[in-house]
Amino acid sequence: MSPAVGATYYASPGLNVYGSFATGFEMPTTQELSNRPTGEGGFNTELEPEDLRTFEVGVRGLVESWRLQYDITAYHSSLVNALVQFERADEQEFYQNAGESSRNGIEVFLEWKPAPRLSTRLAYTYQNFRFERFVTDTADYSGNREPGAPPHQLFFGLTYETFFGLRSMAQLRWVDAYPVNNANTVSNWAFQVFDLRFGLDRRWHGVDIRPYFGIDNLFDERYNGSTVPNAFGGRFFEPSAGRELYVGLTIGAGLP
Repeated sequence: MSPAVGATYYASPGLNVYGSFATGFEMPTTQELSNRPTGEGGFNTELEPEDLRTFEVGVRGLVESWRLQYDITAYHSSLVNALVQFERADEQEFYQNAGESSRNGIEVFLEWKPAPRLSTRLAYTYQNFRFERFVTDTADYSGNREPGAPPHQLFFGLTYETFFGLRSMAQLRWVDAYPVNNANTVSNWAFQVFDLRFGLDRRWHGVDIRPYFGIDNLFDERYNGSTVPNAFGGRFFEPSAGRELYVGLTIGAGLP
């Protein structure tokens, strides 16, 4: 049983204030239990379930005169026995419990429509995930950042639609540098990726026809889109593709 409670206060027609407190108790999955650090067969019987406590507060609303919607949330979490991923020499993953972790953060979302056919979106995430207490037989990671959690992330998107059905979209993704091992001695570098997409909405004899064209990673940024925390032999990084072009066509009746 994981009790939770929440409340929302309607401060005004365009403003809601909300808060919640939640608990969580999660048993290790079969995949997390299946591999042992030693490589021996059988389940990893040393794993304990995670125990989570989270408090969250936020505001959301609409500034109608500015055509602006917003949602801002702050949270604090305390996690006991967090499951931390490791990798053996044979590239098999196994897990170990950290003593206690704190996960604090802020999430901001804004959507602004300065003109009828133009809309913008901005999302920002701040994460401060740390091991408050994590001591193994070989090291003390207490006070270090949890690997794999970027402290800052930013997304900005812009969409413009013409009166004849042409839709243009541009988006920027920026991810801050973050550690990839418990010791915080190796980090994935920060990166920013810019994407473009164009589409045309047309209707011909009752059939919707939507050709589209896009460019991902327009400026050919060199970056790692994902990482493997605590990978064996320094194999932390999973590089993403460079500049990519794609085209497509959607045909259907009554498409949304």
